Amino acid sequence: MKKILLGAALLLPIAFAACSKHEHGAMGPEAKVSKYHCPMHPTYIKDGPGECAICGMTLVPIEEAGADHGEADAAPDGLATVKVDPRRRQLIGLKLGKTQMGPMVRVIRTVGRIAQDPELYRTQEEFLTAISSYKGIQGSSSVEVVQRSKALLDSSRLRLRILGLSEGQIDALAKKGSSDRGLLLAQGRGSKPWMYADLYENDLELVRVGQEVEAASKALPGETFSGEIGSIDSTVNPKTRTVRVRVRLSDPKGLLRPDTYLNARIHADLGMRVSIPDTAVIDTGVRQVVFVDTGGGYLEPREVRLGVRAENRVEVLEGLKEDDAVVTSGNFLIDSESRLKAVVMGMSSKGSGGAAPDPHAGHGGR
Repeated sequence: MKKILLGAALLLPIAFAACSKHEHGAMGPEAKVSKYHCPMHPTYIKDGPGECAICGMTLVPIEEAGADHGEADAAPDGLATVKVDPRRRQLIGLKLGKTQMGPMVRVIRTVGRIAQDPELYRTQEEFLTAISSYKGIQGSSSVEVVQRSKALLDSSRLRLRILGLSEGQIDALAKKGSSDRGLLLAQGRGSKPWMYADLYENDLELVRVGQEVEAASKALPGETFSGEIGSIDSTVNPKTRTVRVRVRLSDPKGLLRPDTYLNARIHADLGMRVSIPDTAVIDTGVRQVVFVDTGGGYLEPREVRLGVRAENRVEVLEGLKEDDAVVTSGNFLIDSESRLKAVVMGMSSKGSGGAAPDPHAGHGGR
């Protein structure tokens, strides 16, 4: 009898362990109950189906990590790939754009005014007088007089350089032999007045002498004036952190008068670059993320490195390839759902010994 009781006592733990193992297998991943949330308010979550208490929409199941896509490991920290069906895409206004290789042109906008510059006019006169004096004493026997005249000529030439004229413009002035009266008075039809405009330091690398400029004035509706950059100052204004450029405009009707203000646009050609619509980028201040449509309804978050910005587009240096489809509208709602899903995935992995991702990852603590 004692042997029977002893055998039963030894078998009981084994049977219990086997039973526990069987029950654990029955509650495996395939039996896991999904949580539900609102498509328009992803932070509203319930353990079962129902309606959103905020907007009344029918709750949809939150897709489990890696259900049939297998991209969870590739997502940036705090984000997860999400699946959005056509109906939900229409509800949230989701739109796509293309990653394209093509020409990029950046338009630099600034404000200019028609120059009335007596100082530059006087300096031009001094330079021309110095040239005349220097030529007039070339046959002089006094070396000191010749040297003094040459020093005066070099000094006036340097002043012109400080005032923003290029070496080519100074040579052209010397060849012409007369000062530019347009710096003082309007010259009428067919004139080419100077427009002065200020550019910020970060725009200077895109600007060069000879570049085309368009200008218009609110005081002259319907009129457009074209020209090109004649010179770029060599010094930065310490108060405004800007550099002055001089633009020679064409004024066939003689409409421009000194100190007339104009809105100017400089078209800077950036060449061929891979770019995406700027609305596709979610910039947290710490990192830049876009959502890529990988097919089958899946939207995959990608961290990207960006380059220069142009009109409504931004260059992509890393993270995307040509022809990738990116979300350009509705991406902030997708971002919210992606973060929420990452949190749910983290909670599941935490129960298995993993660590839950931070829902604010990449936001720099904001």
